[in-house]
Amino acid sequence: MQPAPTAPSSTAPDAPSGRRPANRALLGVAAAALTVIVGLGAWALSGDDSKGKTGGTGGVVDPGKTSAPPKPAVTKLPIQRAAPAERPVGGHHDSAIGKNPGAVIDGKAATTWETQSYADTSFGNFSKGLGVLLDMGKPVKVSTVKVASPESGGALQVRVGNSQSPTELSLAGRGTASAGETTITAEGQATGRYVLVWFVKLPSSLKGKIGEIAVYGSAN
Repeated sequence: MQPAPTAPSSTAPDAPSGRRPANRALLGVAAAALTVIVGLGAWALSGDDSKGKTGGTGGVVDPGKTSAPPKPAVTKLPIQRAAPAERPVGGHHDSAIGKNPGAVIDGKAATTWETQSYADTSFGNFSKGLGVLLDMGKPVKVSTVKVASPESGGALQVRVGNSQSPTELSLAGRGTASAGETTITAEGQATGRYVLVWFVKLPSSLKGKIGEIAVYGSAN
């Protein structure tokens, strides 16, 4: 008689069930990691976008902003012509200022423009100012004016504007004449077609003299 077959072990089918919890745990970890990665990516994208909107420096360039144009270079400006200028008192006109106004732009310091002689440095109360009106030919922006004179003394003014009348020109700068060259720096926005250089007080010689005038600036 053969022995009865042994019944199958009841624990054999349990092997697969032991691996299922481990697989589920791994899947859970992977899903959590994927969620974190996706979240970080979305945060990074939103952060870059907010920088672009709030003016961040992450390489975002505002197409509406342009660089400022360069300032015009300061050069010696051409002078078209020179004419006598005065502000007489009581109808008195200087008899000398109209004789040679072009001397101040002829390139020769030895040739001079002059006023007549007066009794005192205040023009004997016959004038408020005597000088030369320069026509630049077009509006310019004046930076400095250089005045060459054969003697020292006397108060100079520079006025600039678009009128040929001395009283309608704006005061741009002032200085005291010196033997040689005097540089007068313009203050503020000194712009216009006409530049007036004149004496408002005479030197001790009681006669105003100018050899050359040079205007420096740029086109307006």
